[in-house]
Amino acid sequence: MSAATRAEGALRRGNRGSRGKNLALLTASTSMDNAENSITTVMFPLMRDAFGLSQAALGTLVAVAKVAGAATSVPWAILGRRYSRRKVLAICSGFWGVWIIAAGLAPNFPVFLVLYGIGAAGFAGSGAIALEILGDIYDDHHRGRATGILYAGVAIITGASAPVFGLLAHFDNGWRYGYVGSGAICLLIGVLILAFLDDPEPTAASNAPHRGELEHKARKVRDGLRELFRIRSFRYLLAQRLFSGQNVMMSFGIVFLVEERGFSTSTASLAALPFSLGYVVGTLLGGRLLDRLHLALPRSGRVIMLQASQLAFAAVAFIVLHLTSEGIAPYVVLFAMLGLLQGQVPVVNRPLVMAVVPPHLRSLAFAVSVYLVESVAYGGYALLAGYLGDRVGLQPALLLITVALTTANGLASAALYHPYARDTTEQARREVTTDDA
Repeated sequence: MSAATRAEGALRRGNRGSRGKNLALLTASTSMDNAENSITTVMFPLMRDAFGLSQAALGTLVAVAKVAGAATSVPWAILGRRYSRRKVLAICSGFWGVWIIAAGLAPNFPVFLVLYGIGAAGFAGSGAIALEILGDIYDDHHRGRATGILYAGVAIITGASAPVFGLLAHFDNGWRYGYVGSGAICLLIGVLILAFLDDPEPTAASNAPHRGELEHKARKVRDGLRELFRIRSFRYLLAQRLFSGQNVMMSFGIVFLVEERGFSTSTASLAALPFSLGYVVGTLLGGRLLDRLHLALPRSGRVIMLQASQLAFAAVAFIVLHLTSEGIAPYVVLFAMLGLLQGQVPVVNRPLVMAVVPPHLRSLAFAVSVYLVESVAYGGYALLAGYLGDRVGLQPALLLITVALTTANGLASAALYHPYARDTTEQARREVTTDDA
């Protein structure tokens, strides 16, 4: 790589102030999908009463949203590479909020389900594009910390909004106000991204197809997918995310406290804030710990942390599901611990993907892994949890999905050690070869 090219790369990364501003905007855009999940989790008991729903409806709602997002994540990533990533991000994470506003005004549940699914189909594009930009801004030894800051910000926004949504339970149609307000915030974020985000050009931007070359574009996508699936570590990571049931606890945790432990919606929603604060600590400390562990054990440190966080999460979830307390305080503490452990997942998984996938394929990789595989798995497990919750109760349903499955997944993740060490070495060799060219 020439000195001019290195200088250009440094210019793309920008100074600390510019990176901080960009990271804040990427955090805001990524938080929108999580904020909608938070509204749904907290507001569902009110929606259930308003529309006469069963517990299975929550699983249906989550599943529809995740499947809709899975269907559109790759097309959004393609659009982000063909056109301006900044503009595409402003649309899918910002201006798409009009659909959430419309959902808040829906006259019945079927209409709400359709509108909410359309909204989720847009928000799914934000994460992959934001993570690709993040990977362009930060180098490998700082991506854990940067990813931790991003997801910590997401957790703060989500956690701070949950008690507010809980307070809306005291108003008639309070759940509608939550969706309308959230959609309006999305519109504001879209404007801010369009006005202030500095987007470094993607590595392969010079190779992007020109307008009208549809056949060439389709061939590049197929070639990109084939190249991705030739990476053994990436295949293992997809399998690991496919069999992860941790996210279901976030969707059903508040409902579990209402239905199985008898708390009111406003009281149960108090557990959402410590979960999010724990998530913040988990992402920030986890990101820094990950970077140090990666420096000490570059061939295995990230996989060690992935396994440890999964097994610890399963242990704490087991305690939560068996605890019986008349007060909310013990659940607050345990939900904070769950959040801390859950917060370590993205700061480990995302740098794992970045380490084994070439830069020009990262957006496509995140679209496939986070917003296709994870979304389908999340939706499927949510649907299963709702179905089993109606028939055998939420406690055994969550024990199966969040405890048993997560434990098995954590143990099986040991299969990642050898291919990850090999693929990271190969990717580093390619980057050195490119630098010397």
